[in-house]
Amino acid sequence: MNIPMRDNRILPITRIVAILIVPVLVLAFIILYFFPHLSGVHFSWEIKPSLMAVYMGSGYLGGSFLFLQTAIGKQWHRVAGGYLAVTAFTTFMMIATILHWERFDIGHFPFQMWLFLYAVTPFLVPYLWWMNKKTDPQTPESDDVIIPGAFLLGVRLLGVSILLLSTAGFIFPNIFIQIWPWSLTPLLARILAGWGGLLGVGNLAISFEKRWSAWRVLVVSIAIWHILYLIGSFFYRSEFTGGSWFNWHTVSVIGILVVIMGMYFWLEQKRKKKSA
Repeated sequence: MNIPMRDNRILPITRIVAILIVPVLVLAFIILYFFPHLSGVHFSWEIKPSLMAVYMGSGYLGGSFLFLQTAIGKQWHRVAGGYLAVTAFTTFMMIATILHWERFDIGHFPFQMWLFLYAVTPFLVPYLWWMNKKTDPQTPESDDVIIPGAFLLGVRLLGVSILLLSTAGFIFPNIFIQIWPWSLTPLLARILAGWGGLLGVGNLAISFEKRWSAWRVLVVSIAIWHILYLIGSFFYRSEFTGGSWFNWHTVSVIGILVVIMGMYFWLEQKRKKKSA
């Protein structure tokens, strides 16, 4: 097999897979975010409470942004960091499905789609990452900004912490069941751990990337997820333990948004000044 030139291009197979994934993620977002009460009919299984469906749906739309940028983008390094995070997420989802097989209806078409997606993507996504990374010249763009080393270290430590907690919550779902601000079953606790695994591995992967141009798409993707979650959760605030929207989880999400959006605007200003 010929080794791709280091021209930073997105390989055709990577682009094709992204084009196929985007509508699936958008459809999952629409069902879970706007019609959570119909998840048992139109999604892989019935998800209760609706807060959990909103959280997942928001994440799926954030993920669709990553794959959309892969489908229409021109430079691989701008999306590369998200692929290892997606690998971790899909692996968590597949293992959770196997562990809770009795919870699903194999004759239900949306579950068949879920099963196919999470049986294939834990292998396909890292393969695409491995093949496409050979095109990355590892050089900054002309107007790029270099991320400070102290910030990279902080993100790396955060990634390790999130990944360890998510792994523990996946192995021992009662950890999340006891501390989470809405009700969880063991299956939902493990699904939630999978989303945490995505964040943990994503932080770890991007912490080794100094180019701001490689961060932008991922930062926007995470922002979309968390902004939509905050908005959607307000309408289902009665499902929070104690019925209050203002709890440790929403405060944490707001804190994450403040940090990443502050980082985004700060580094974008630096990039624009450099370009000028």
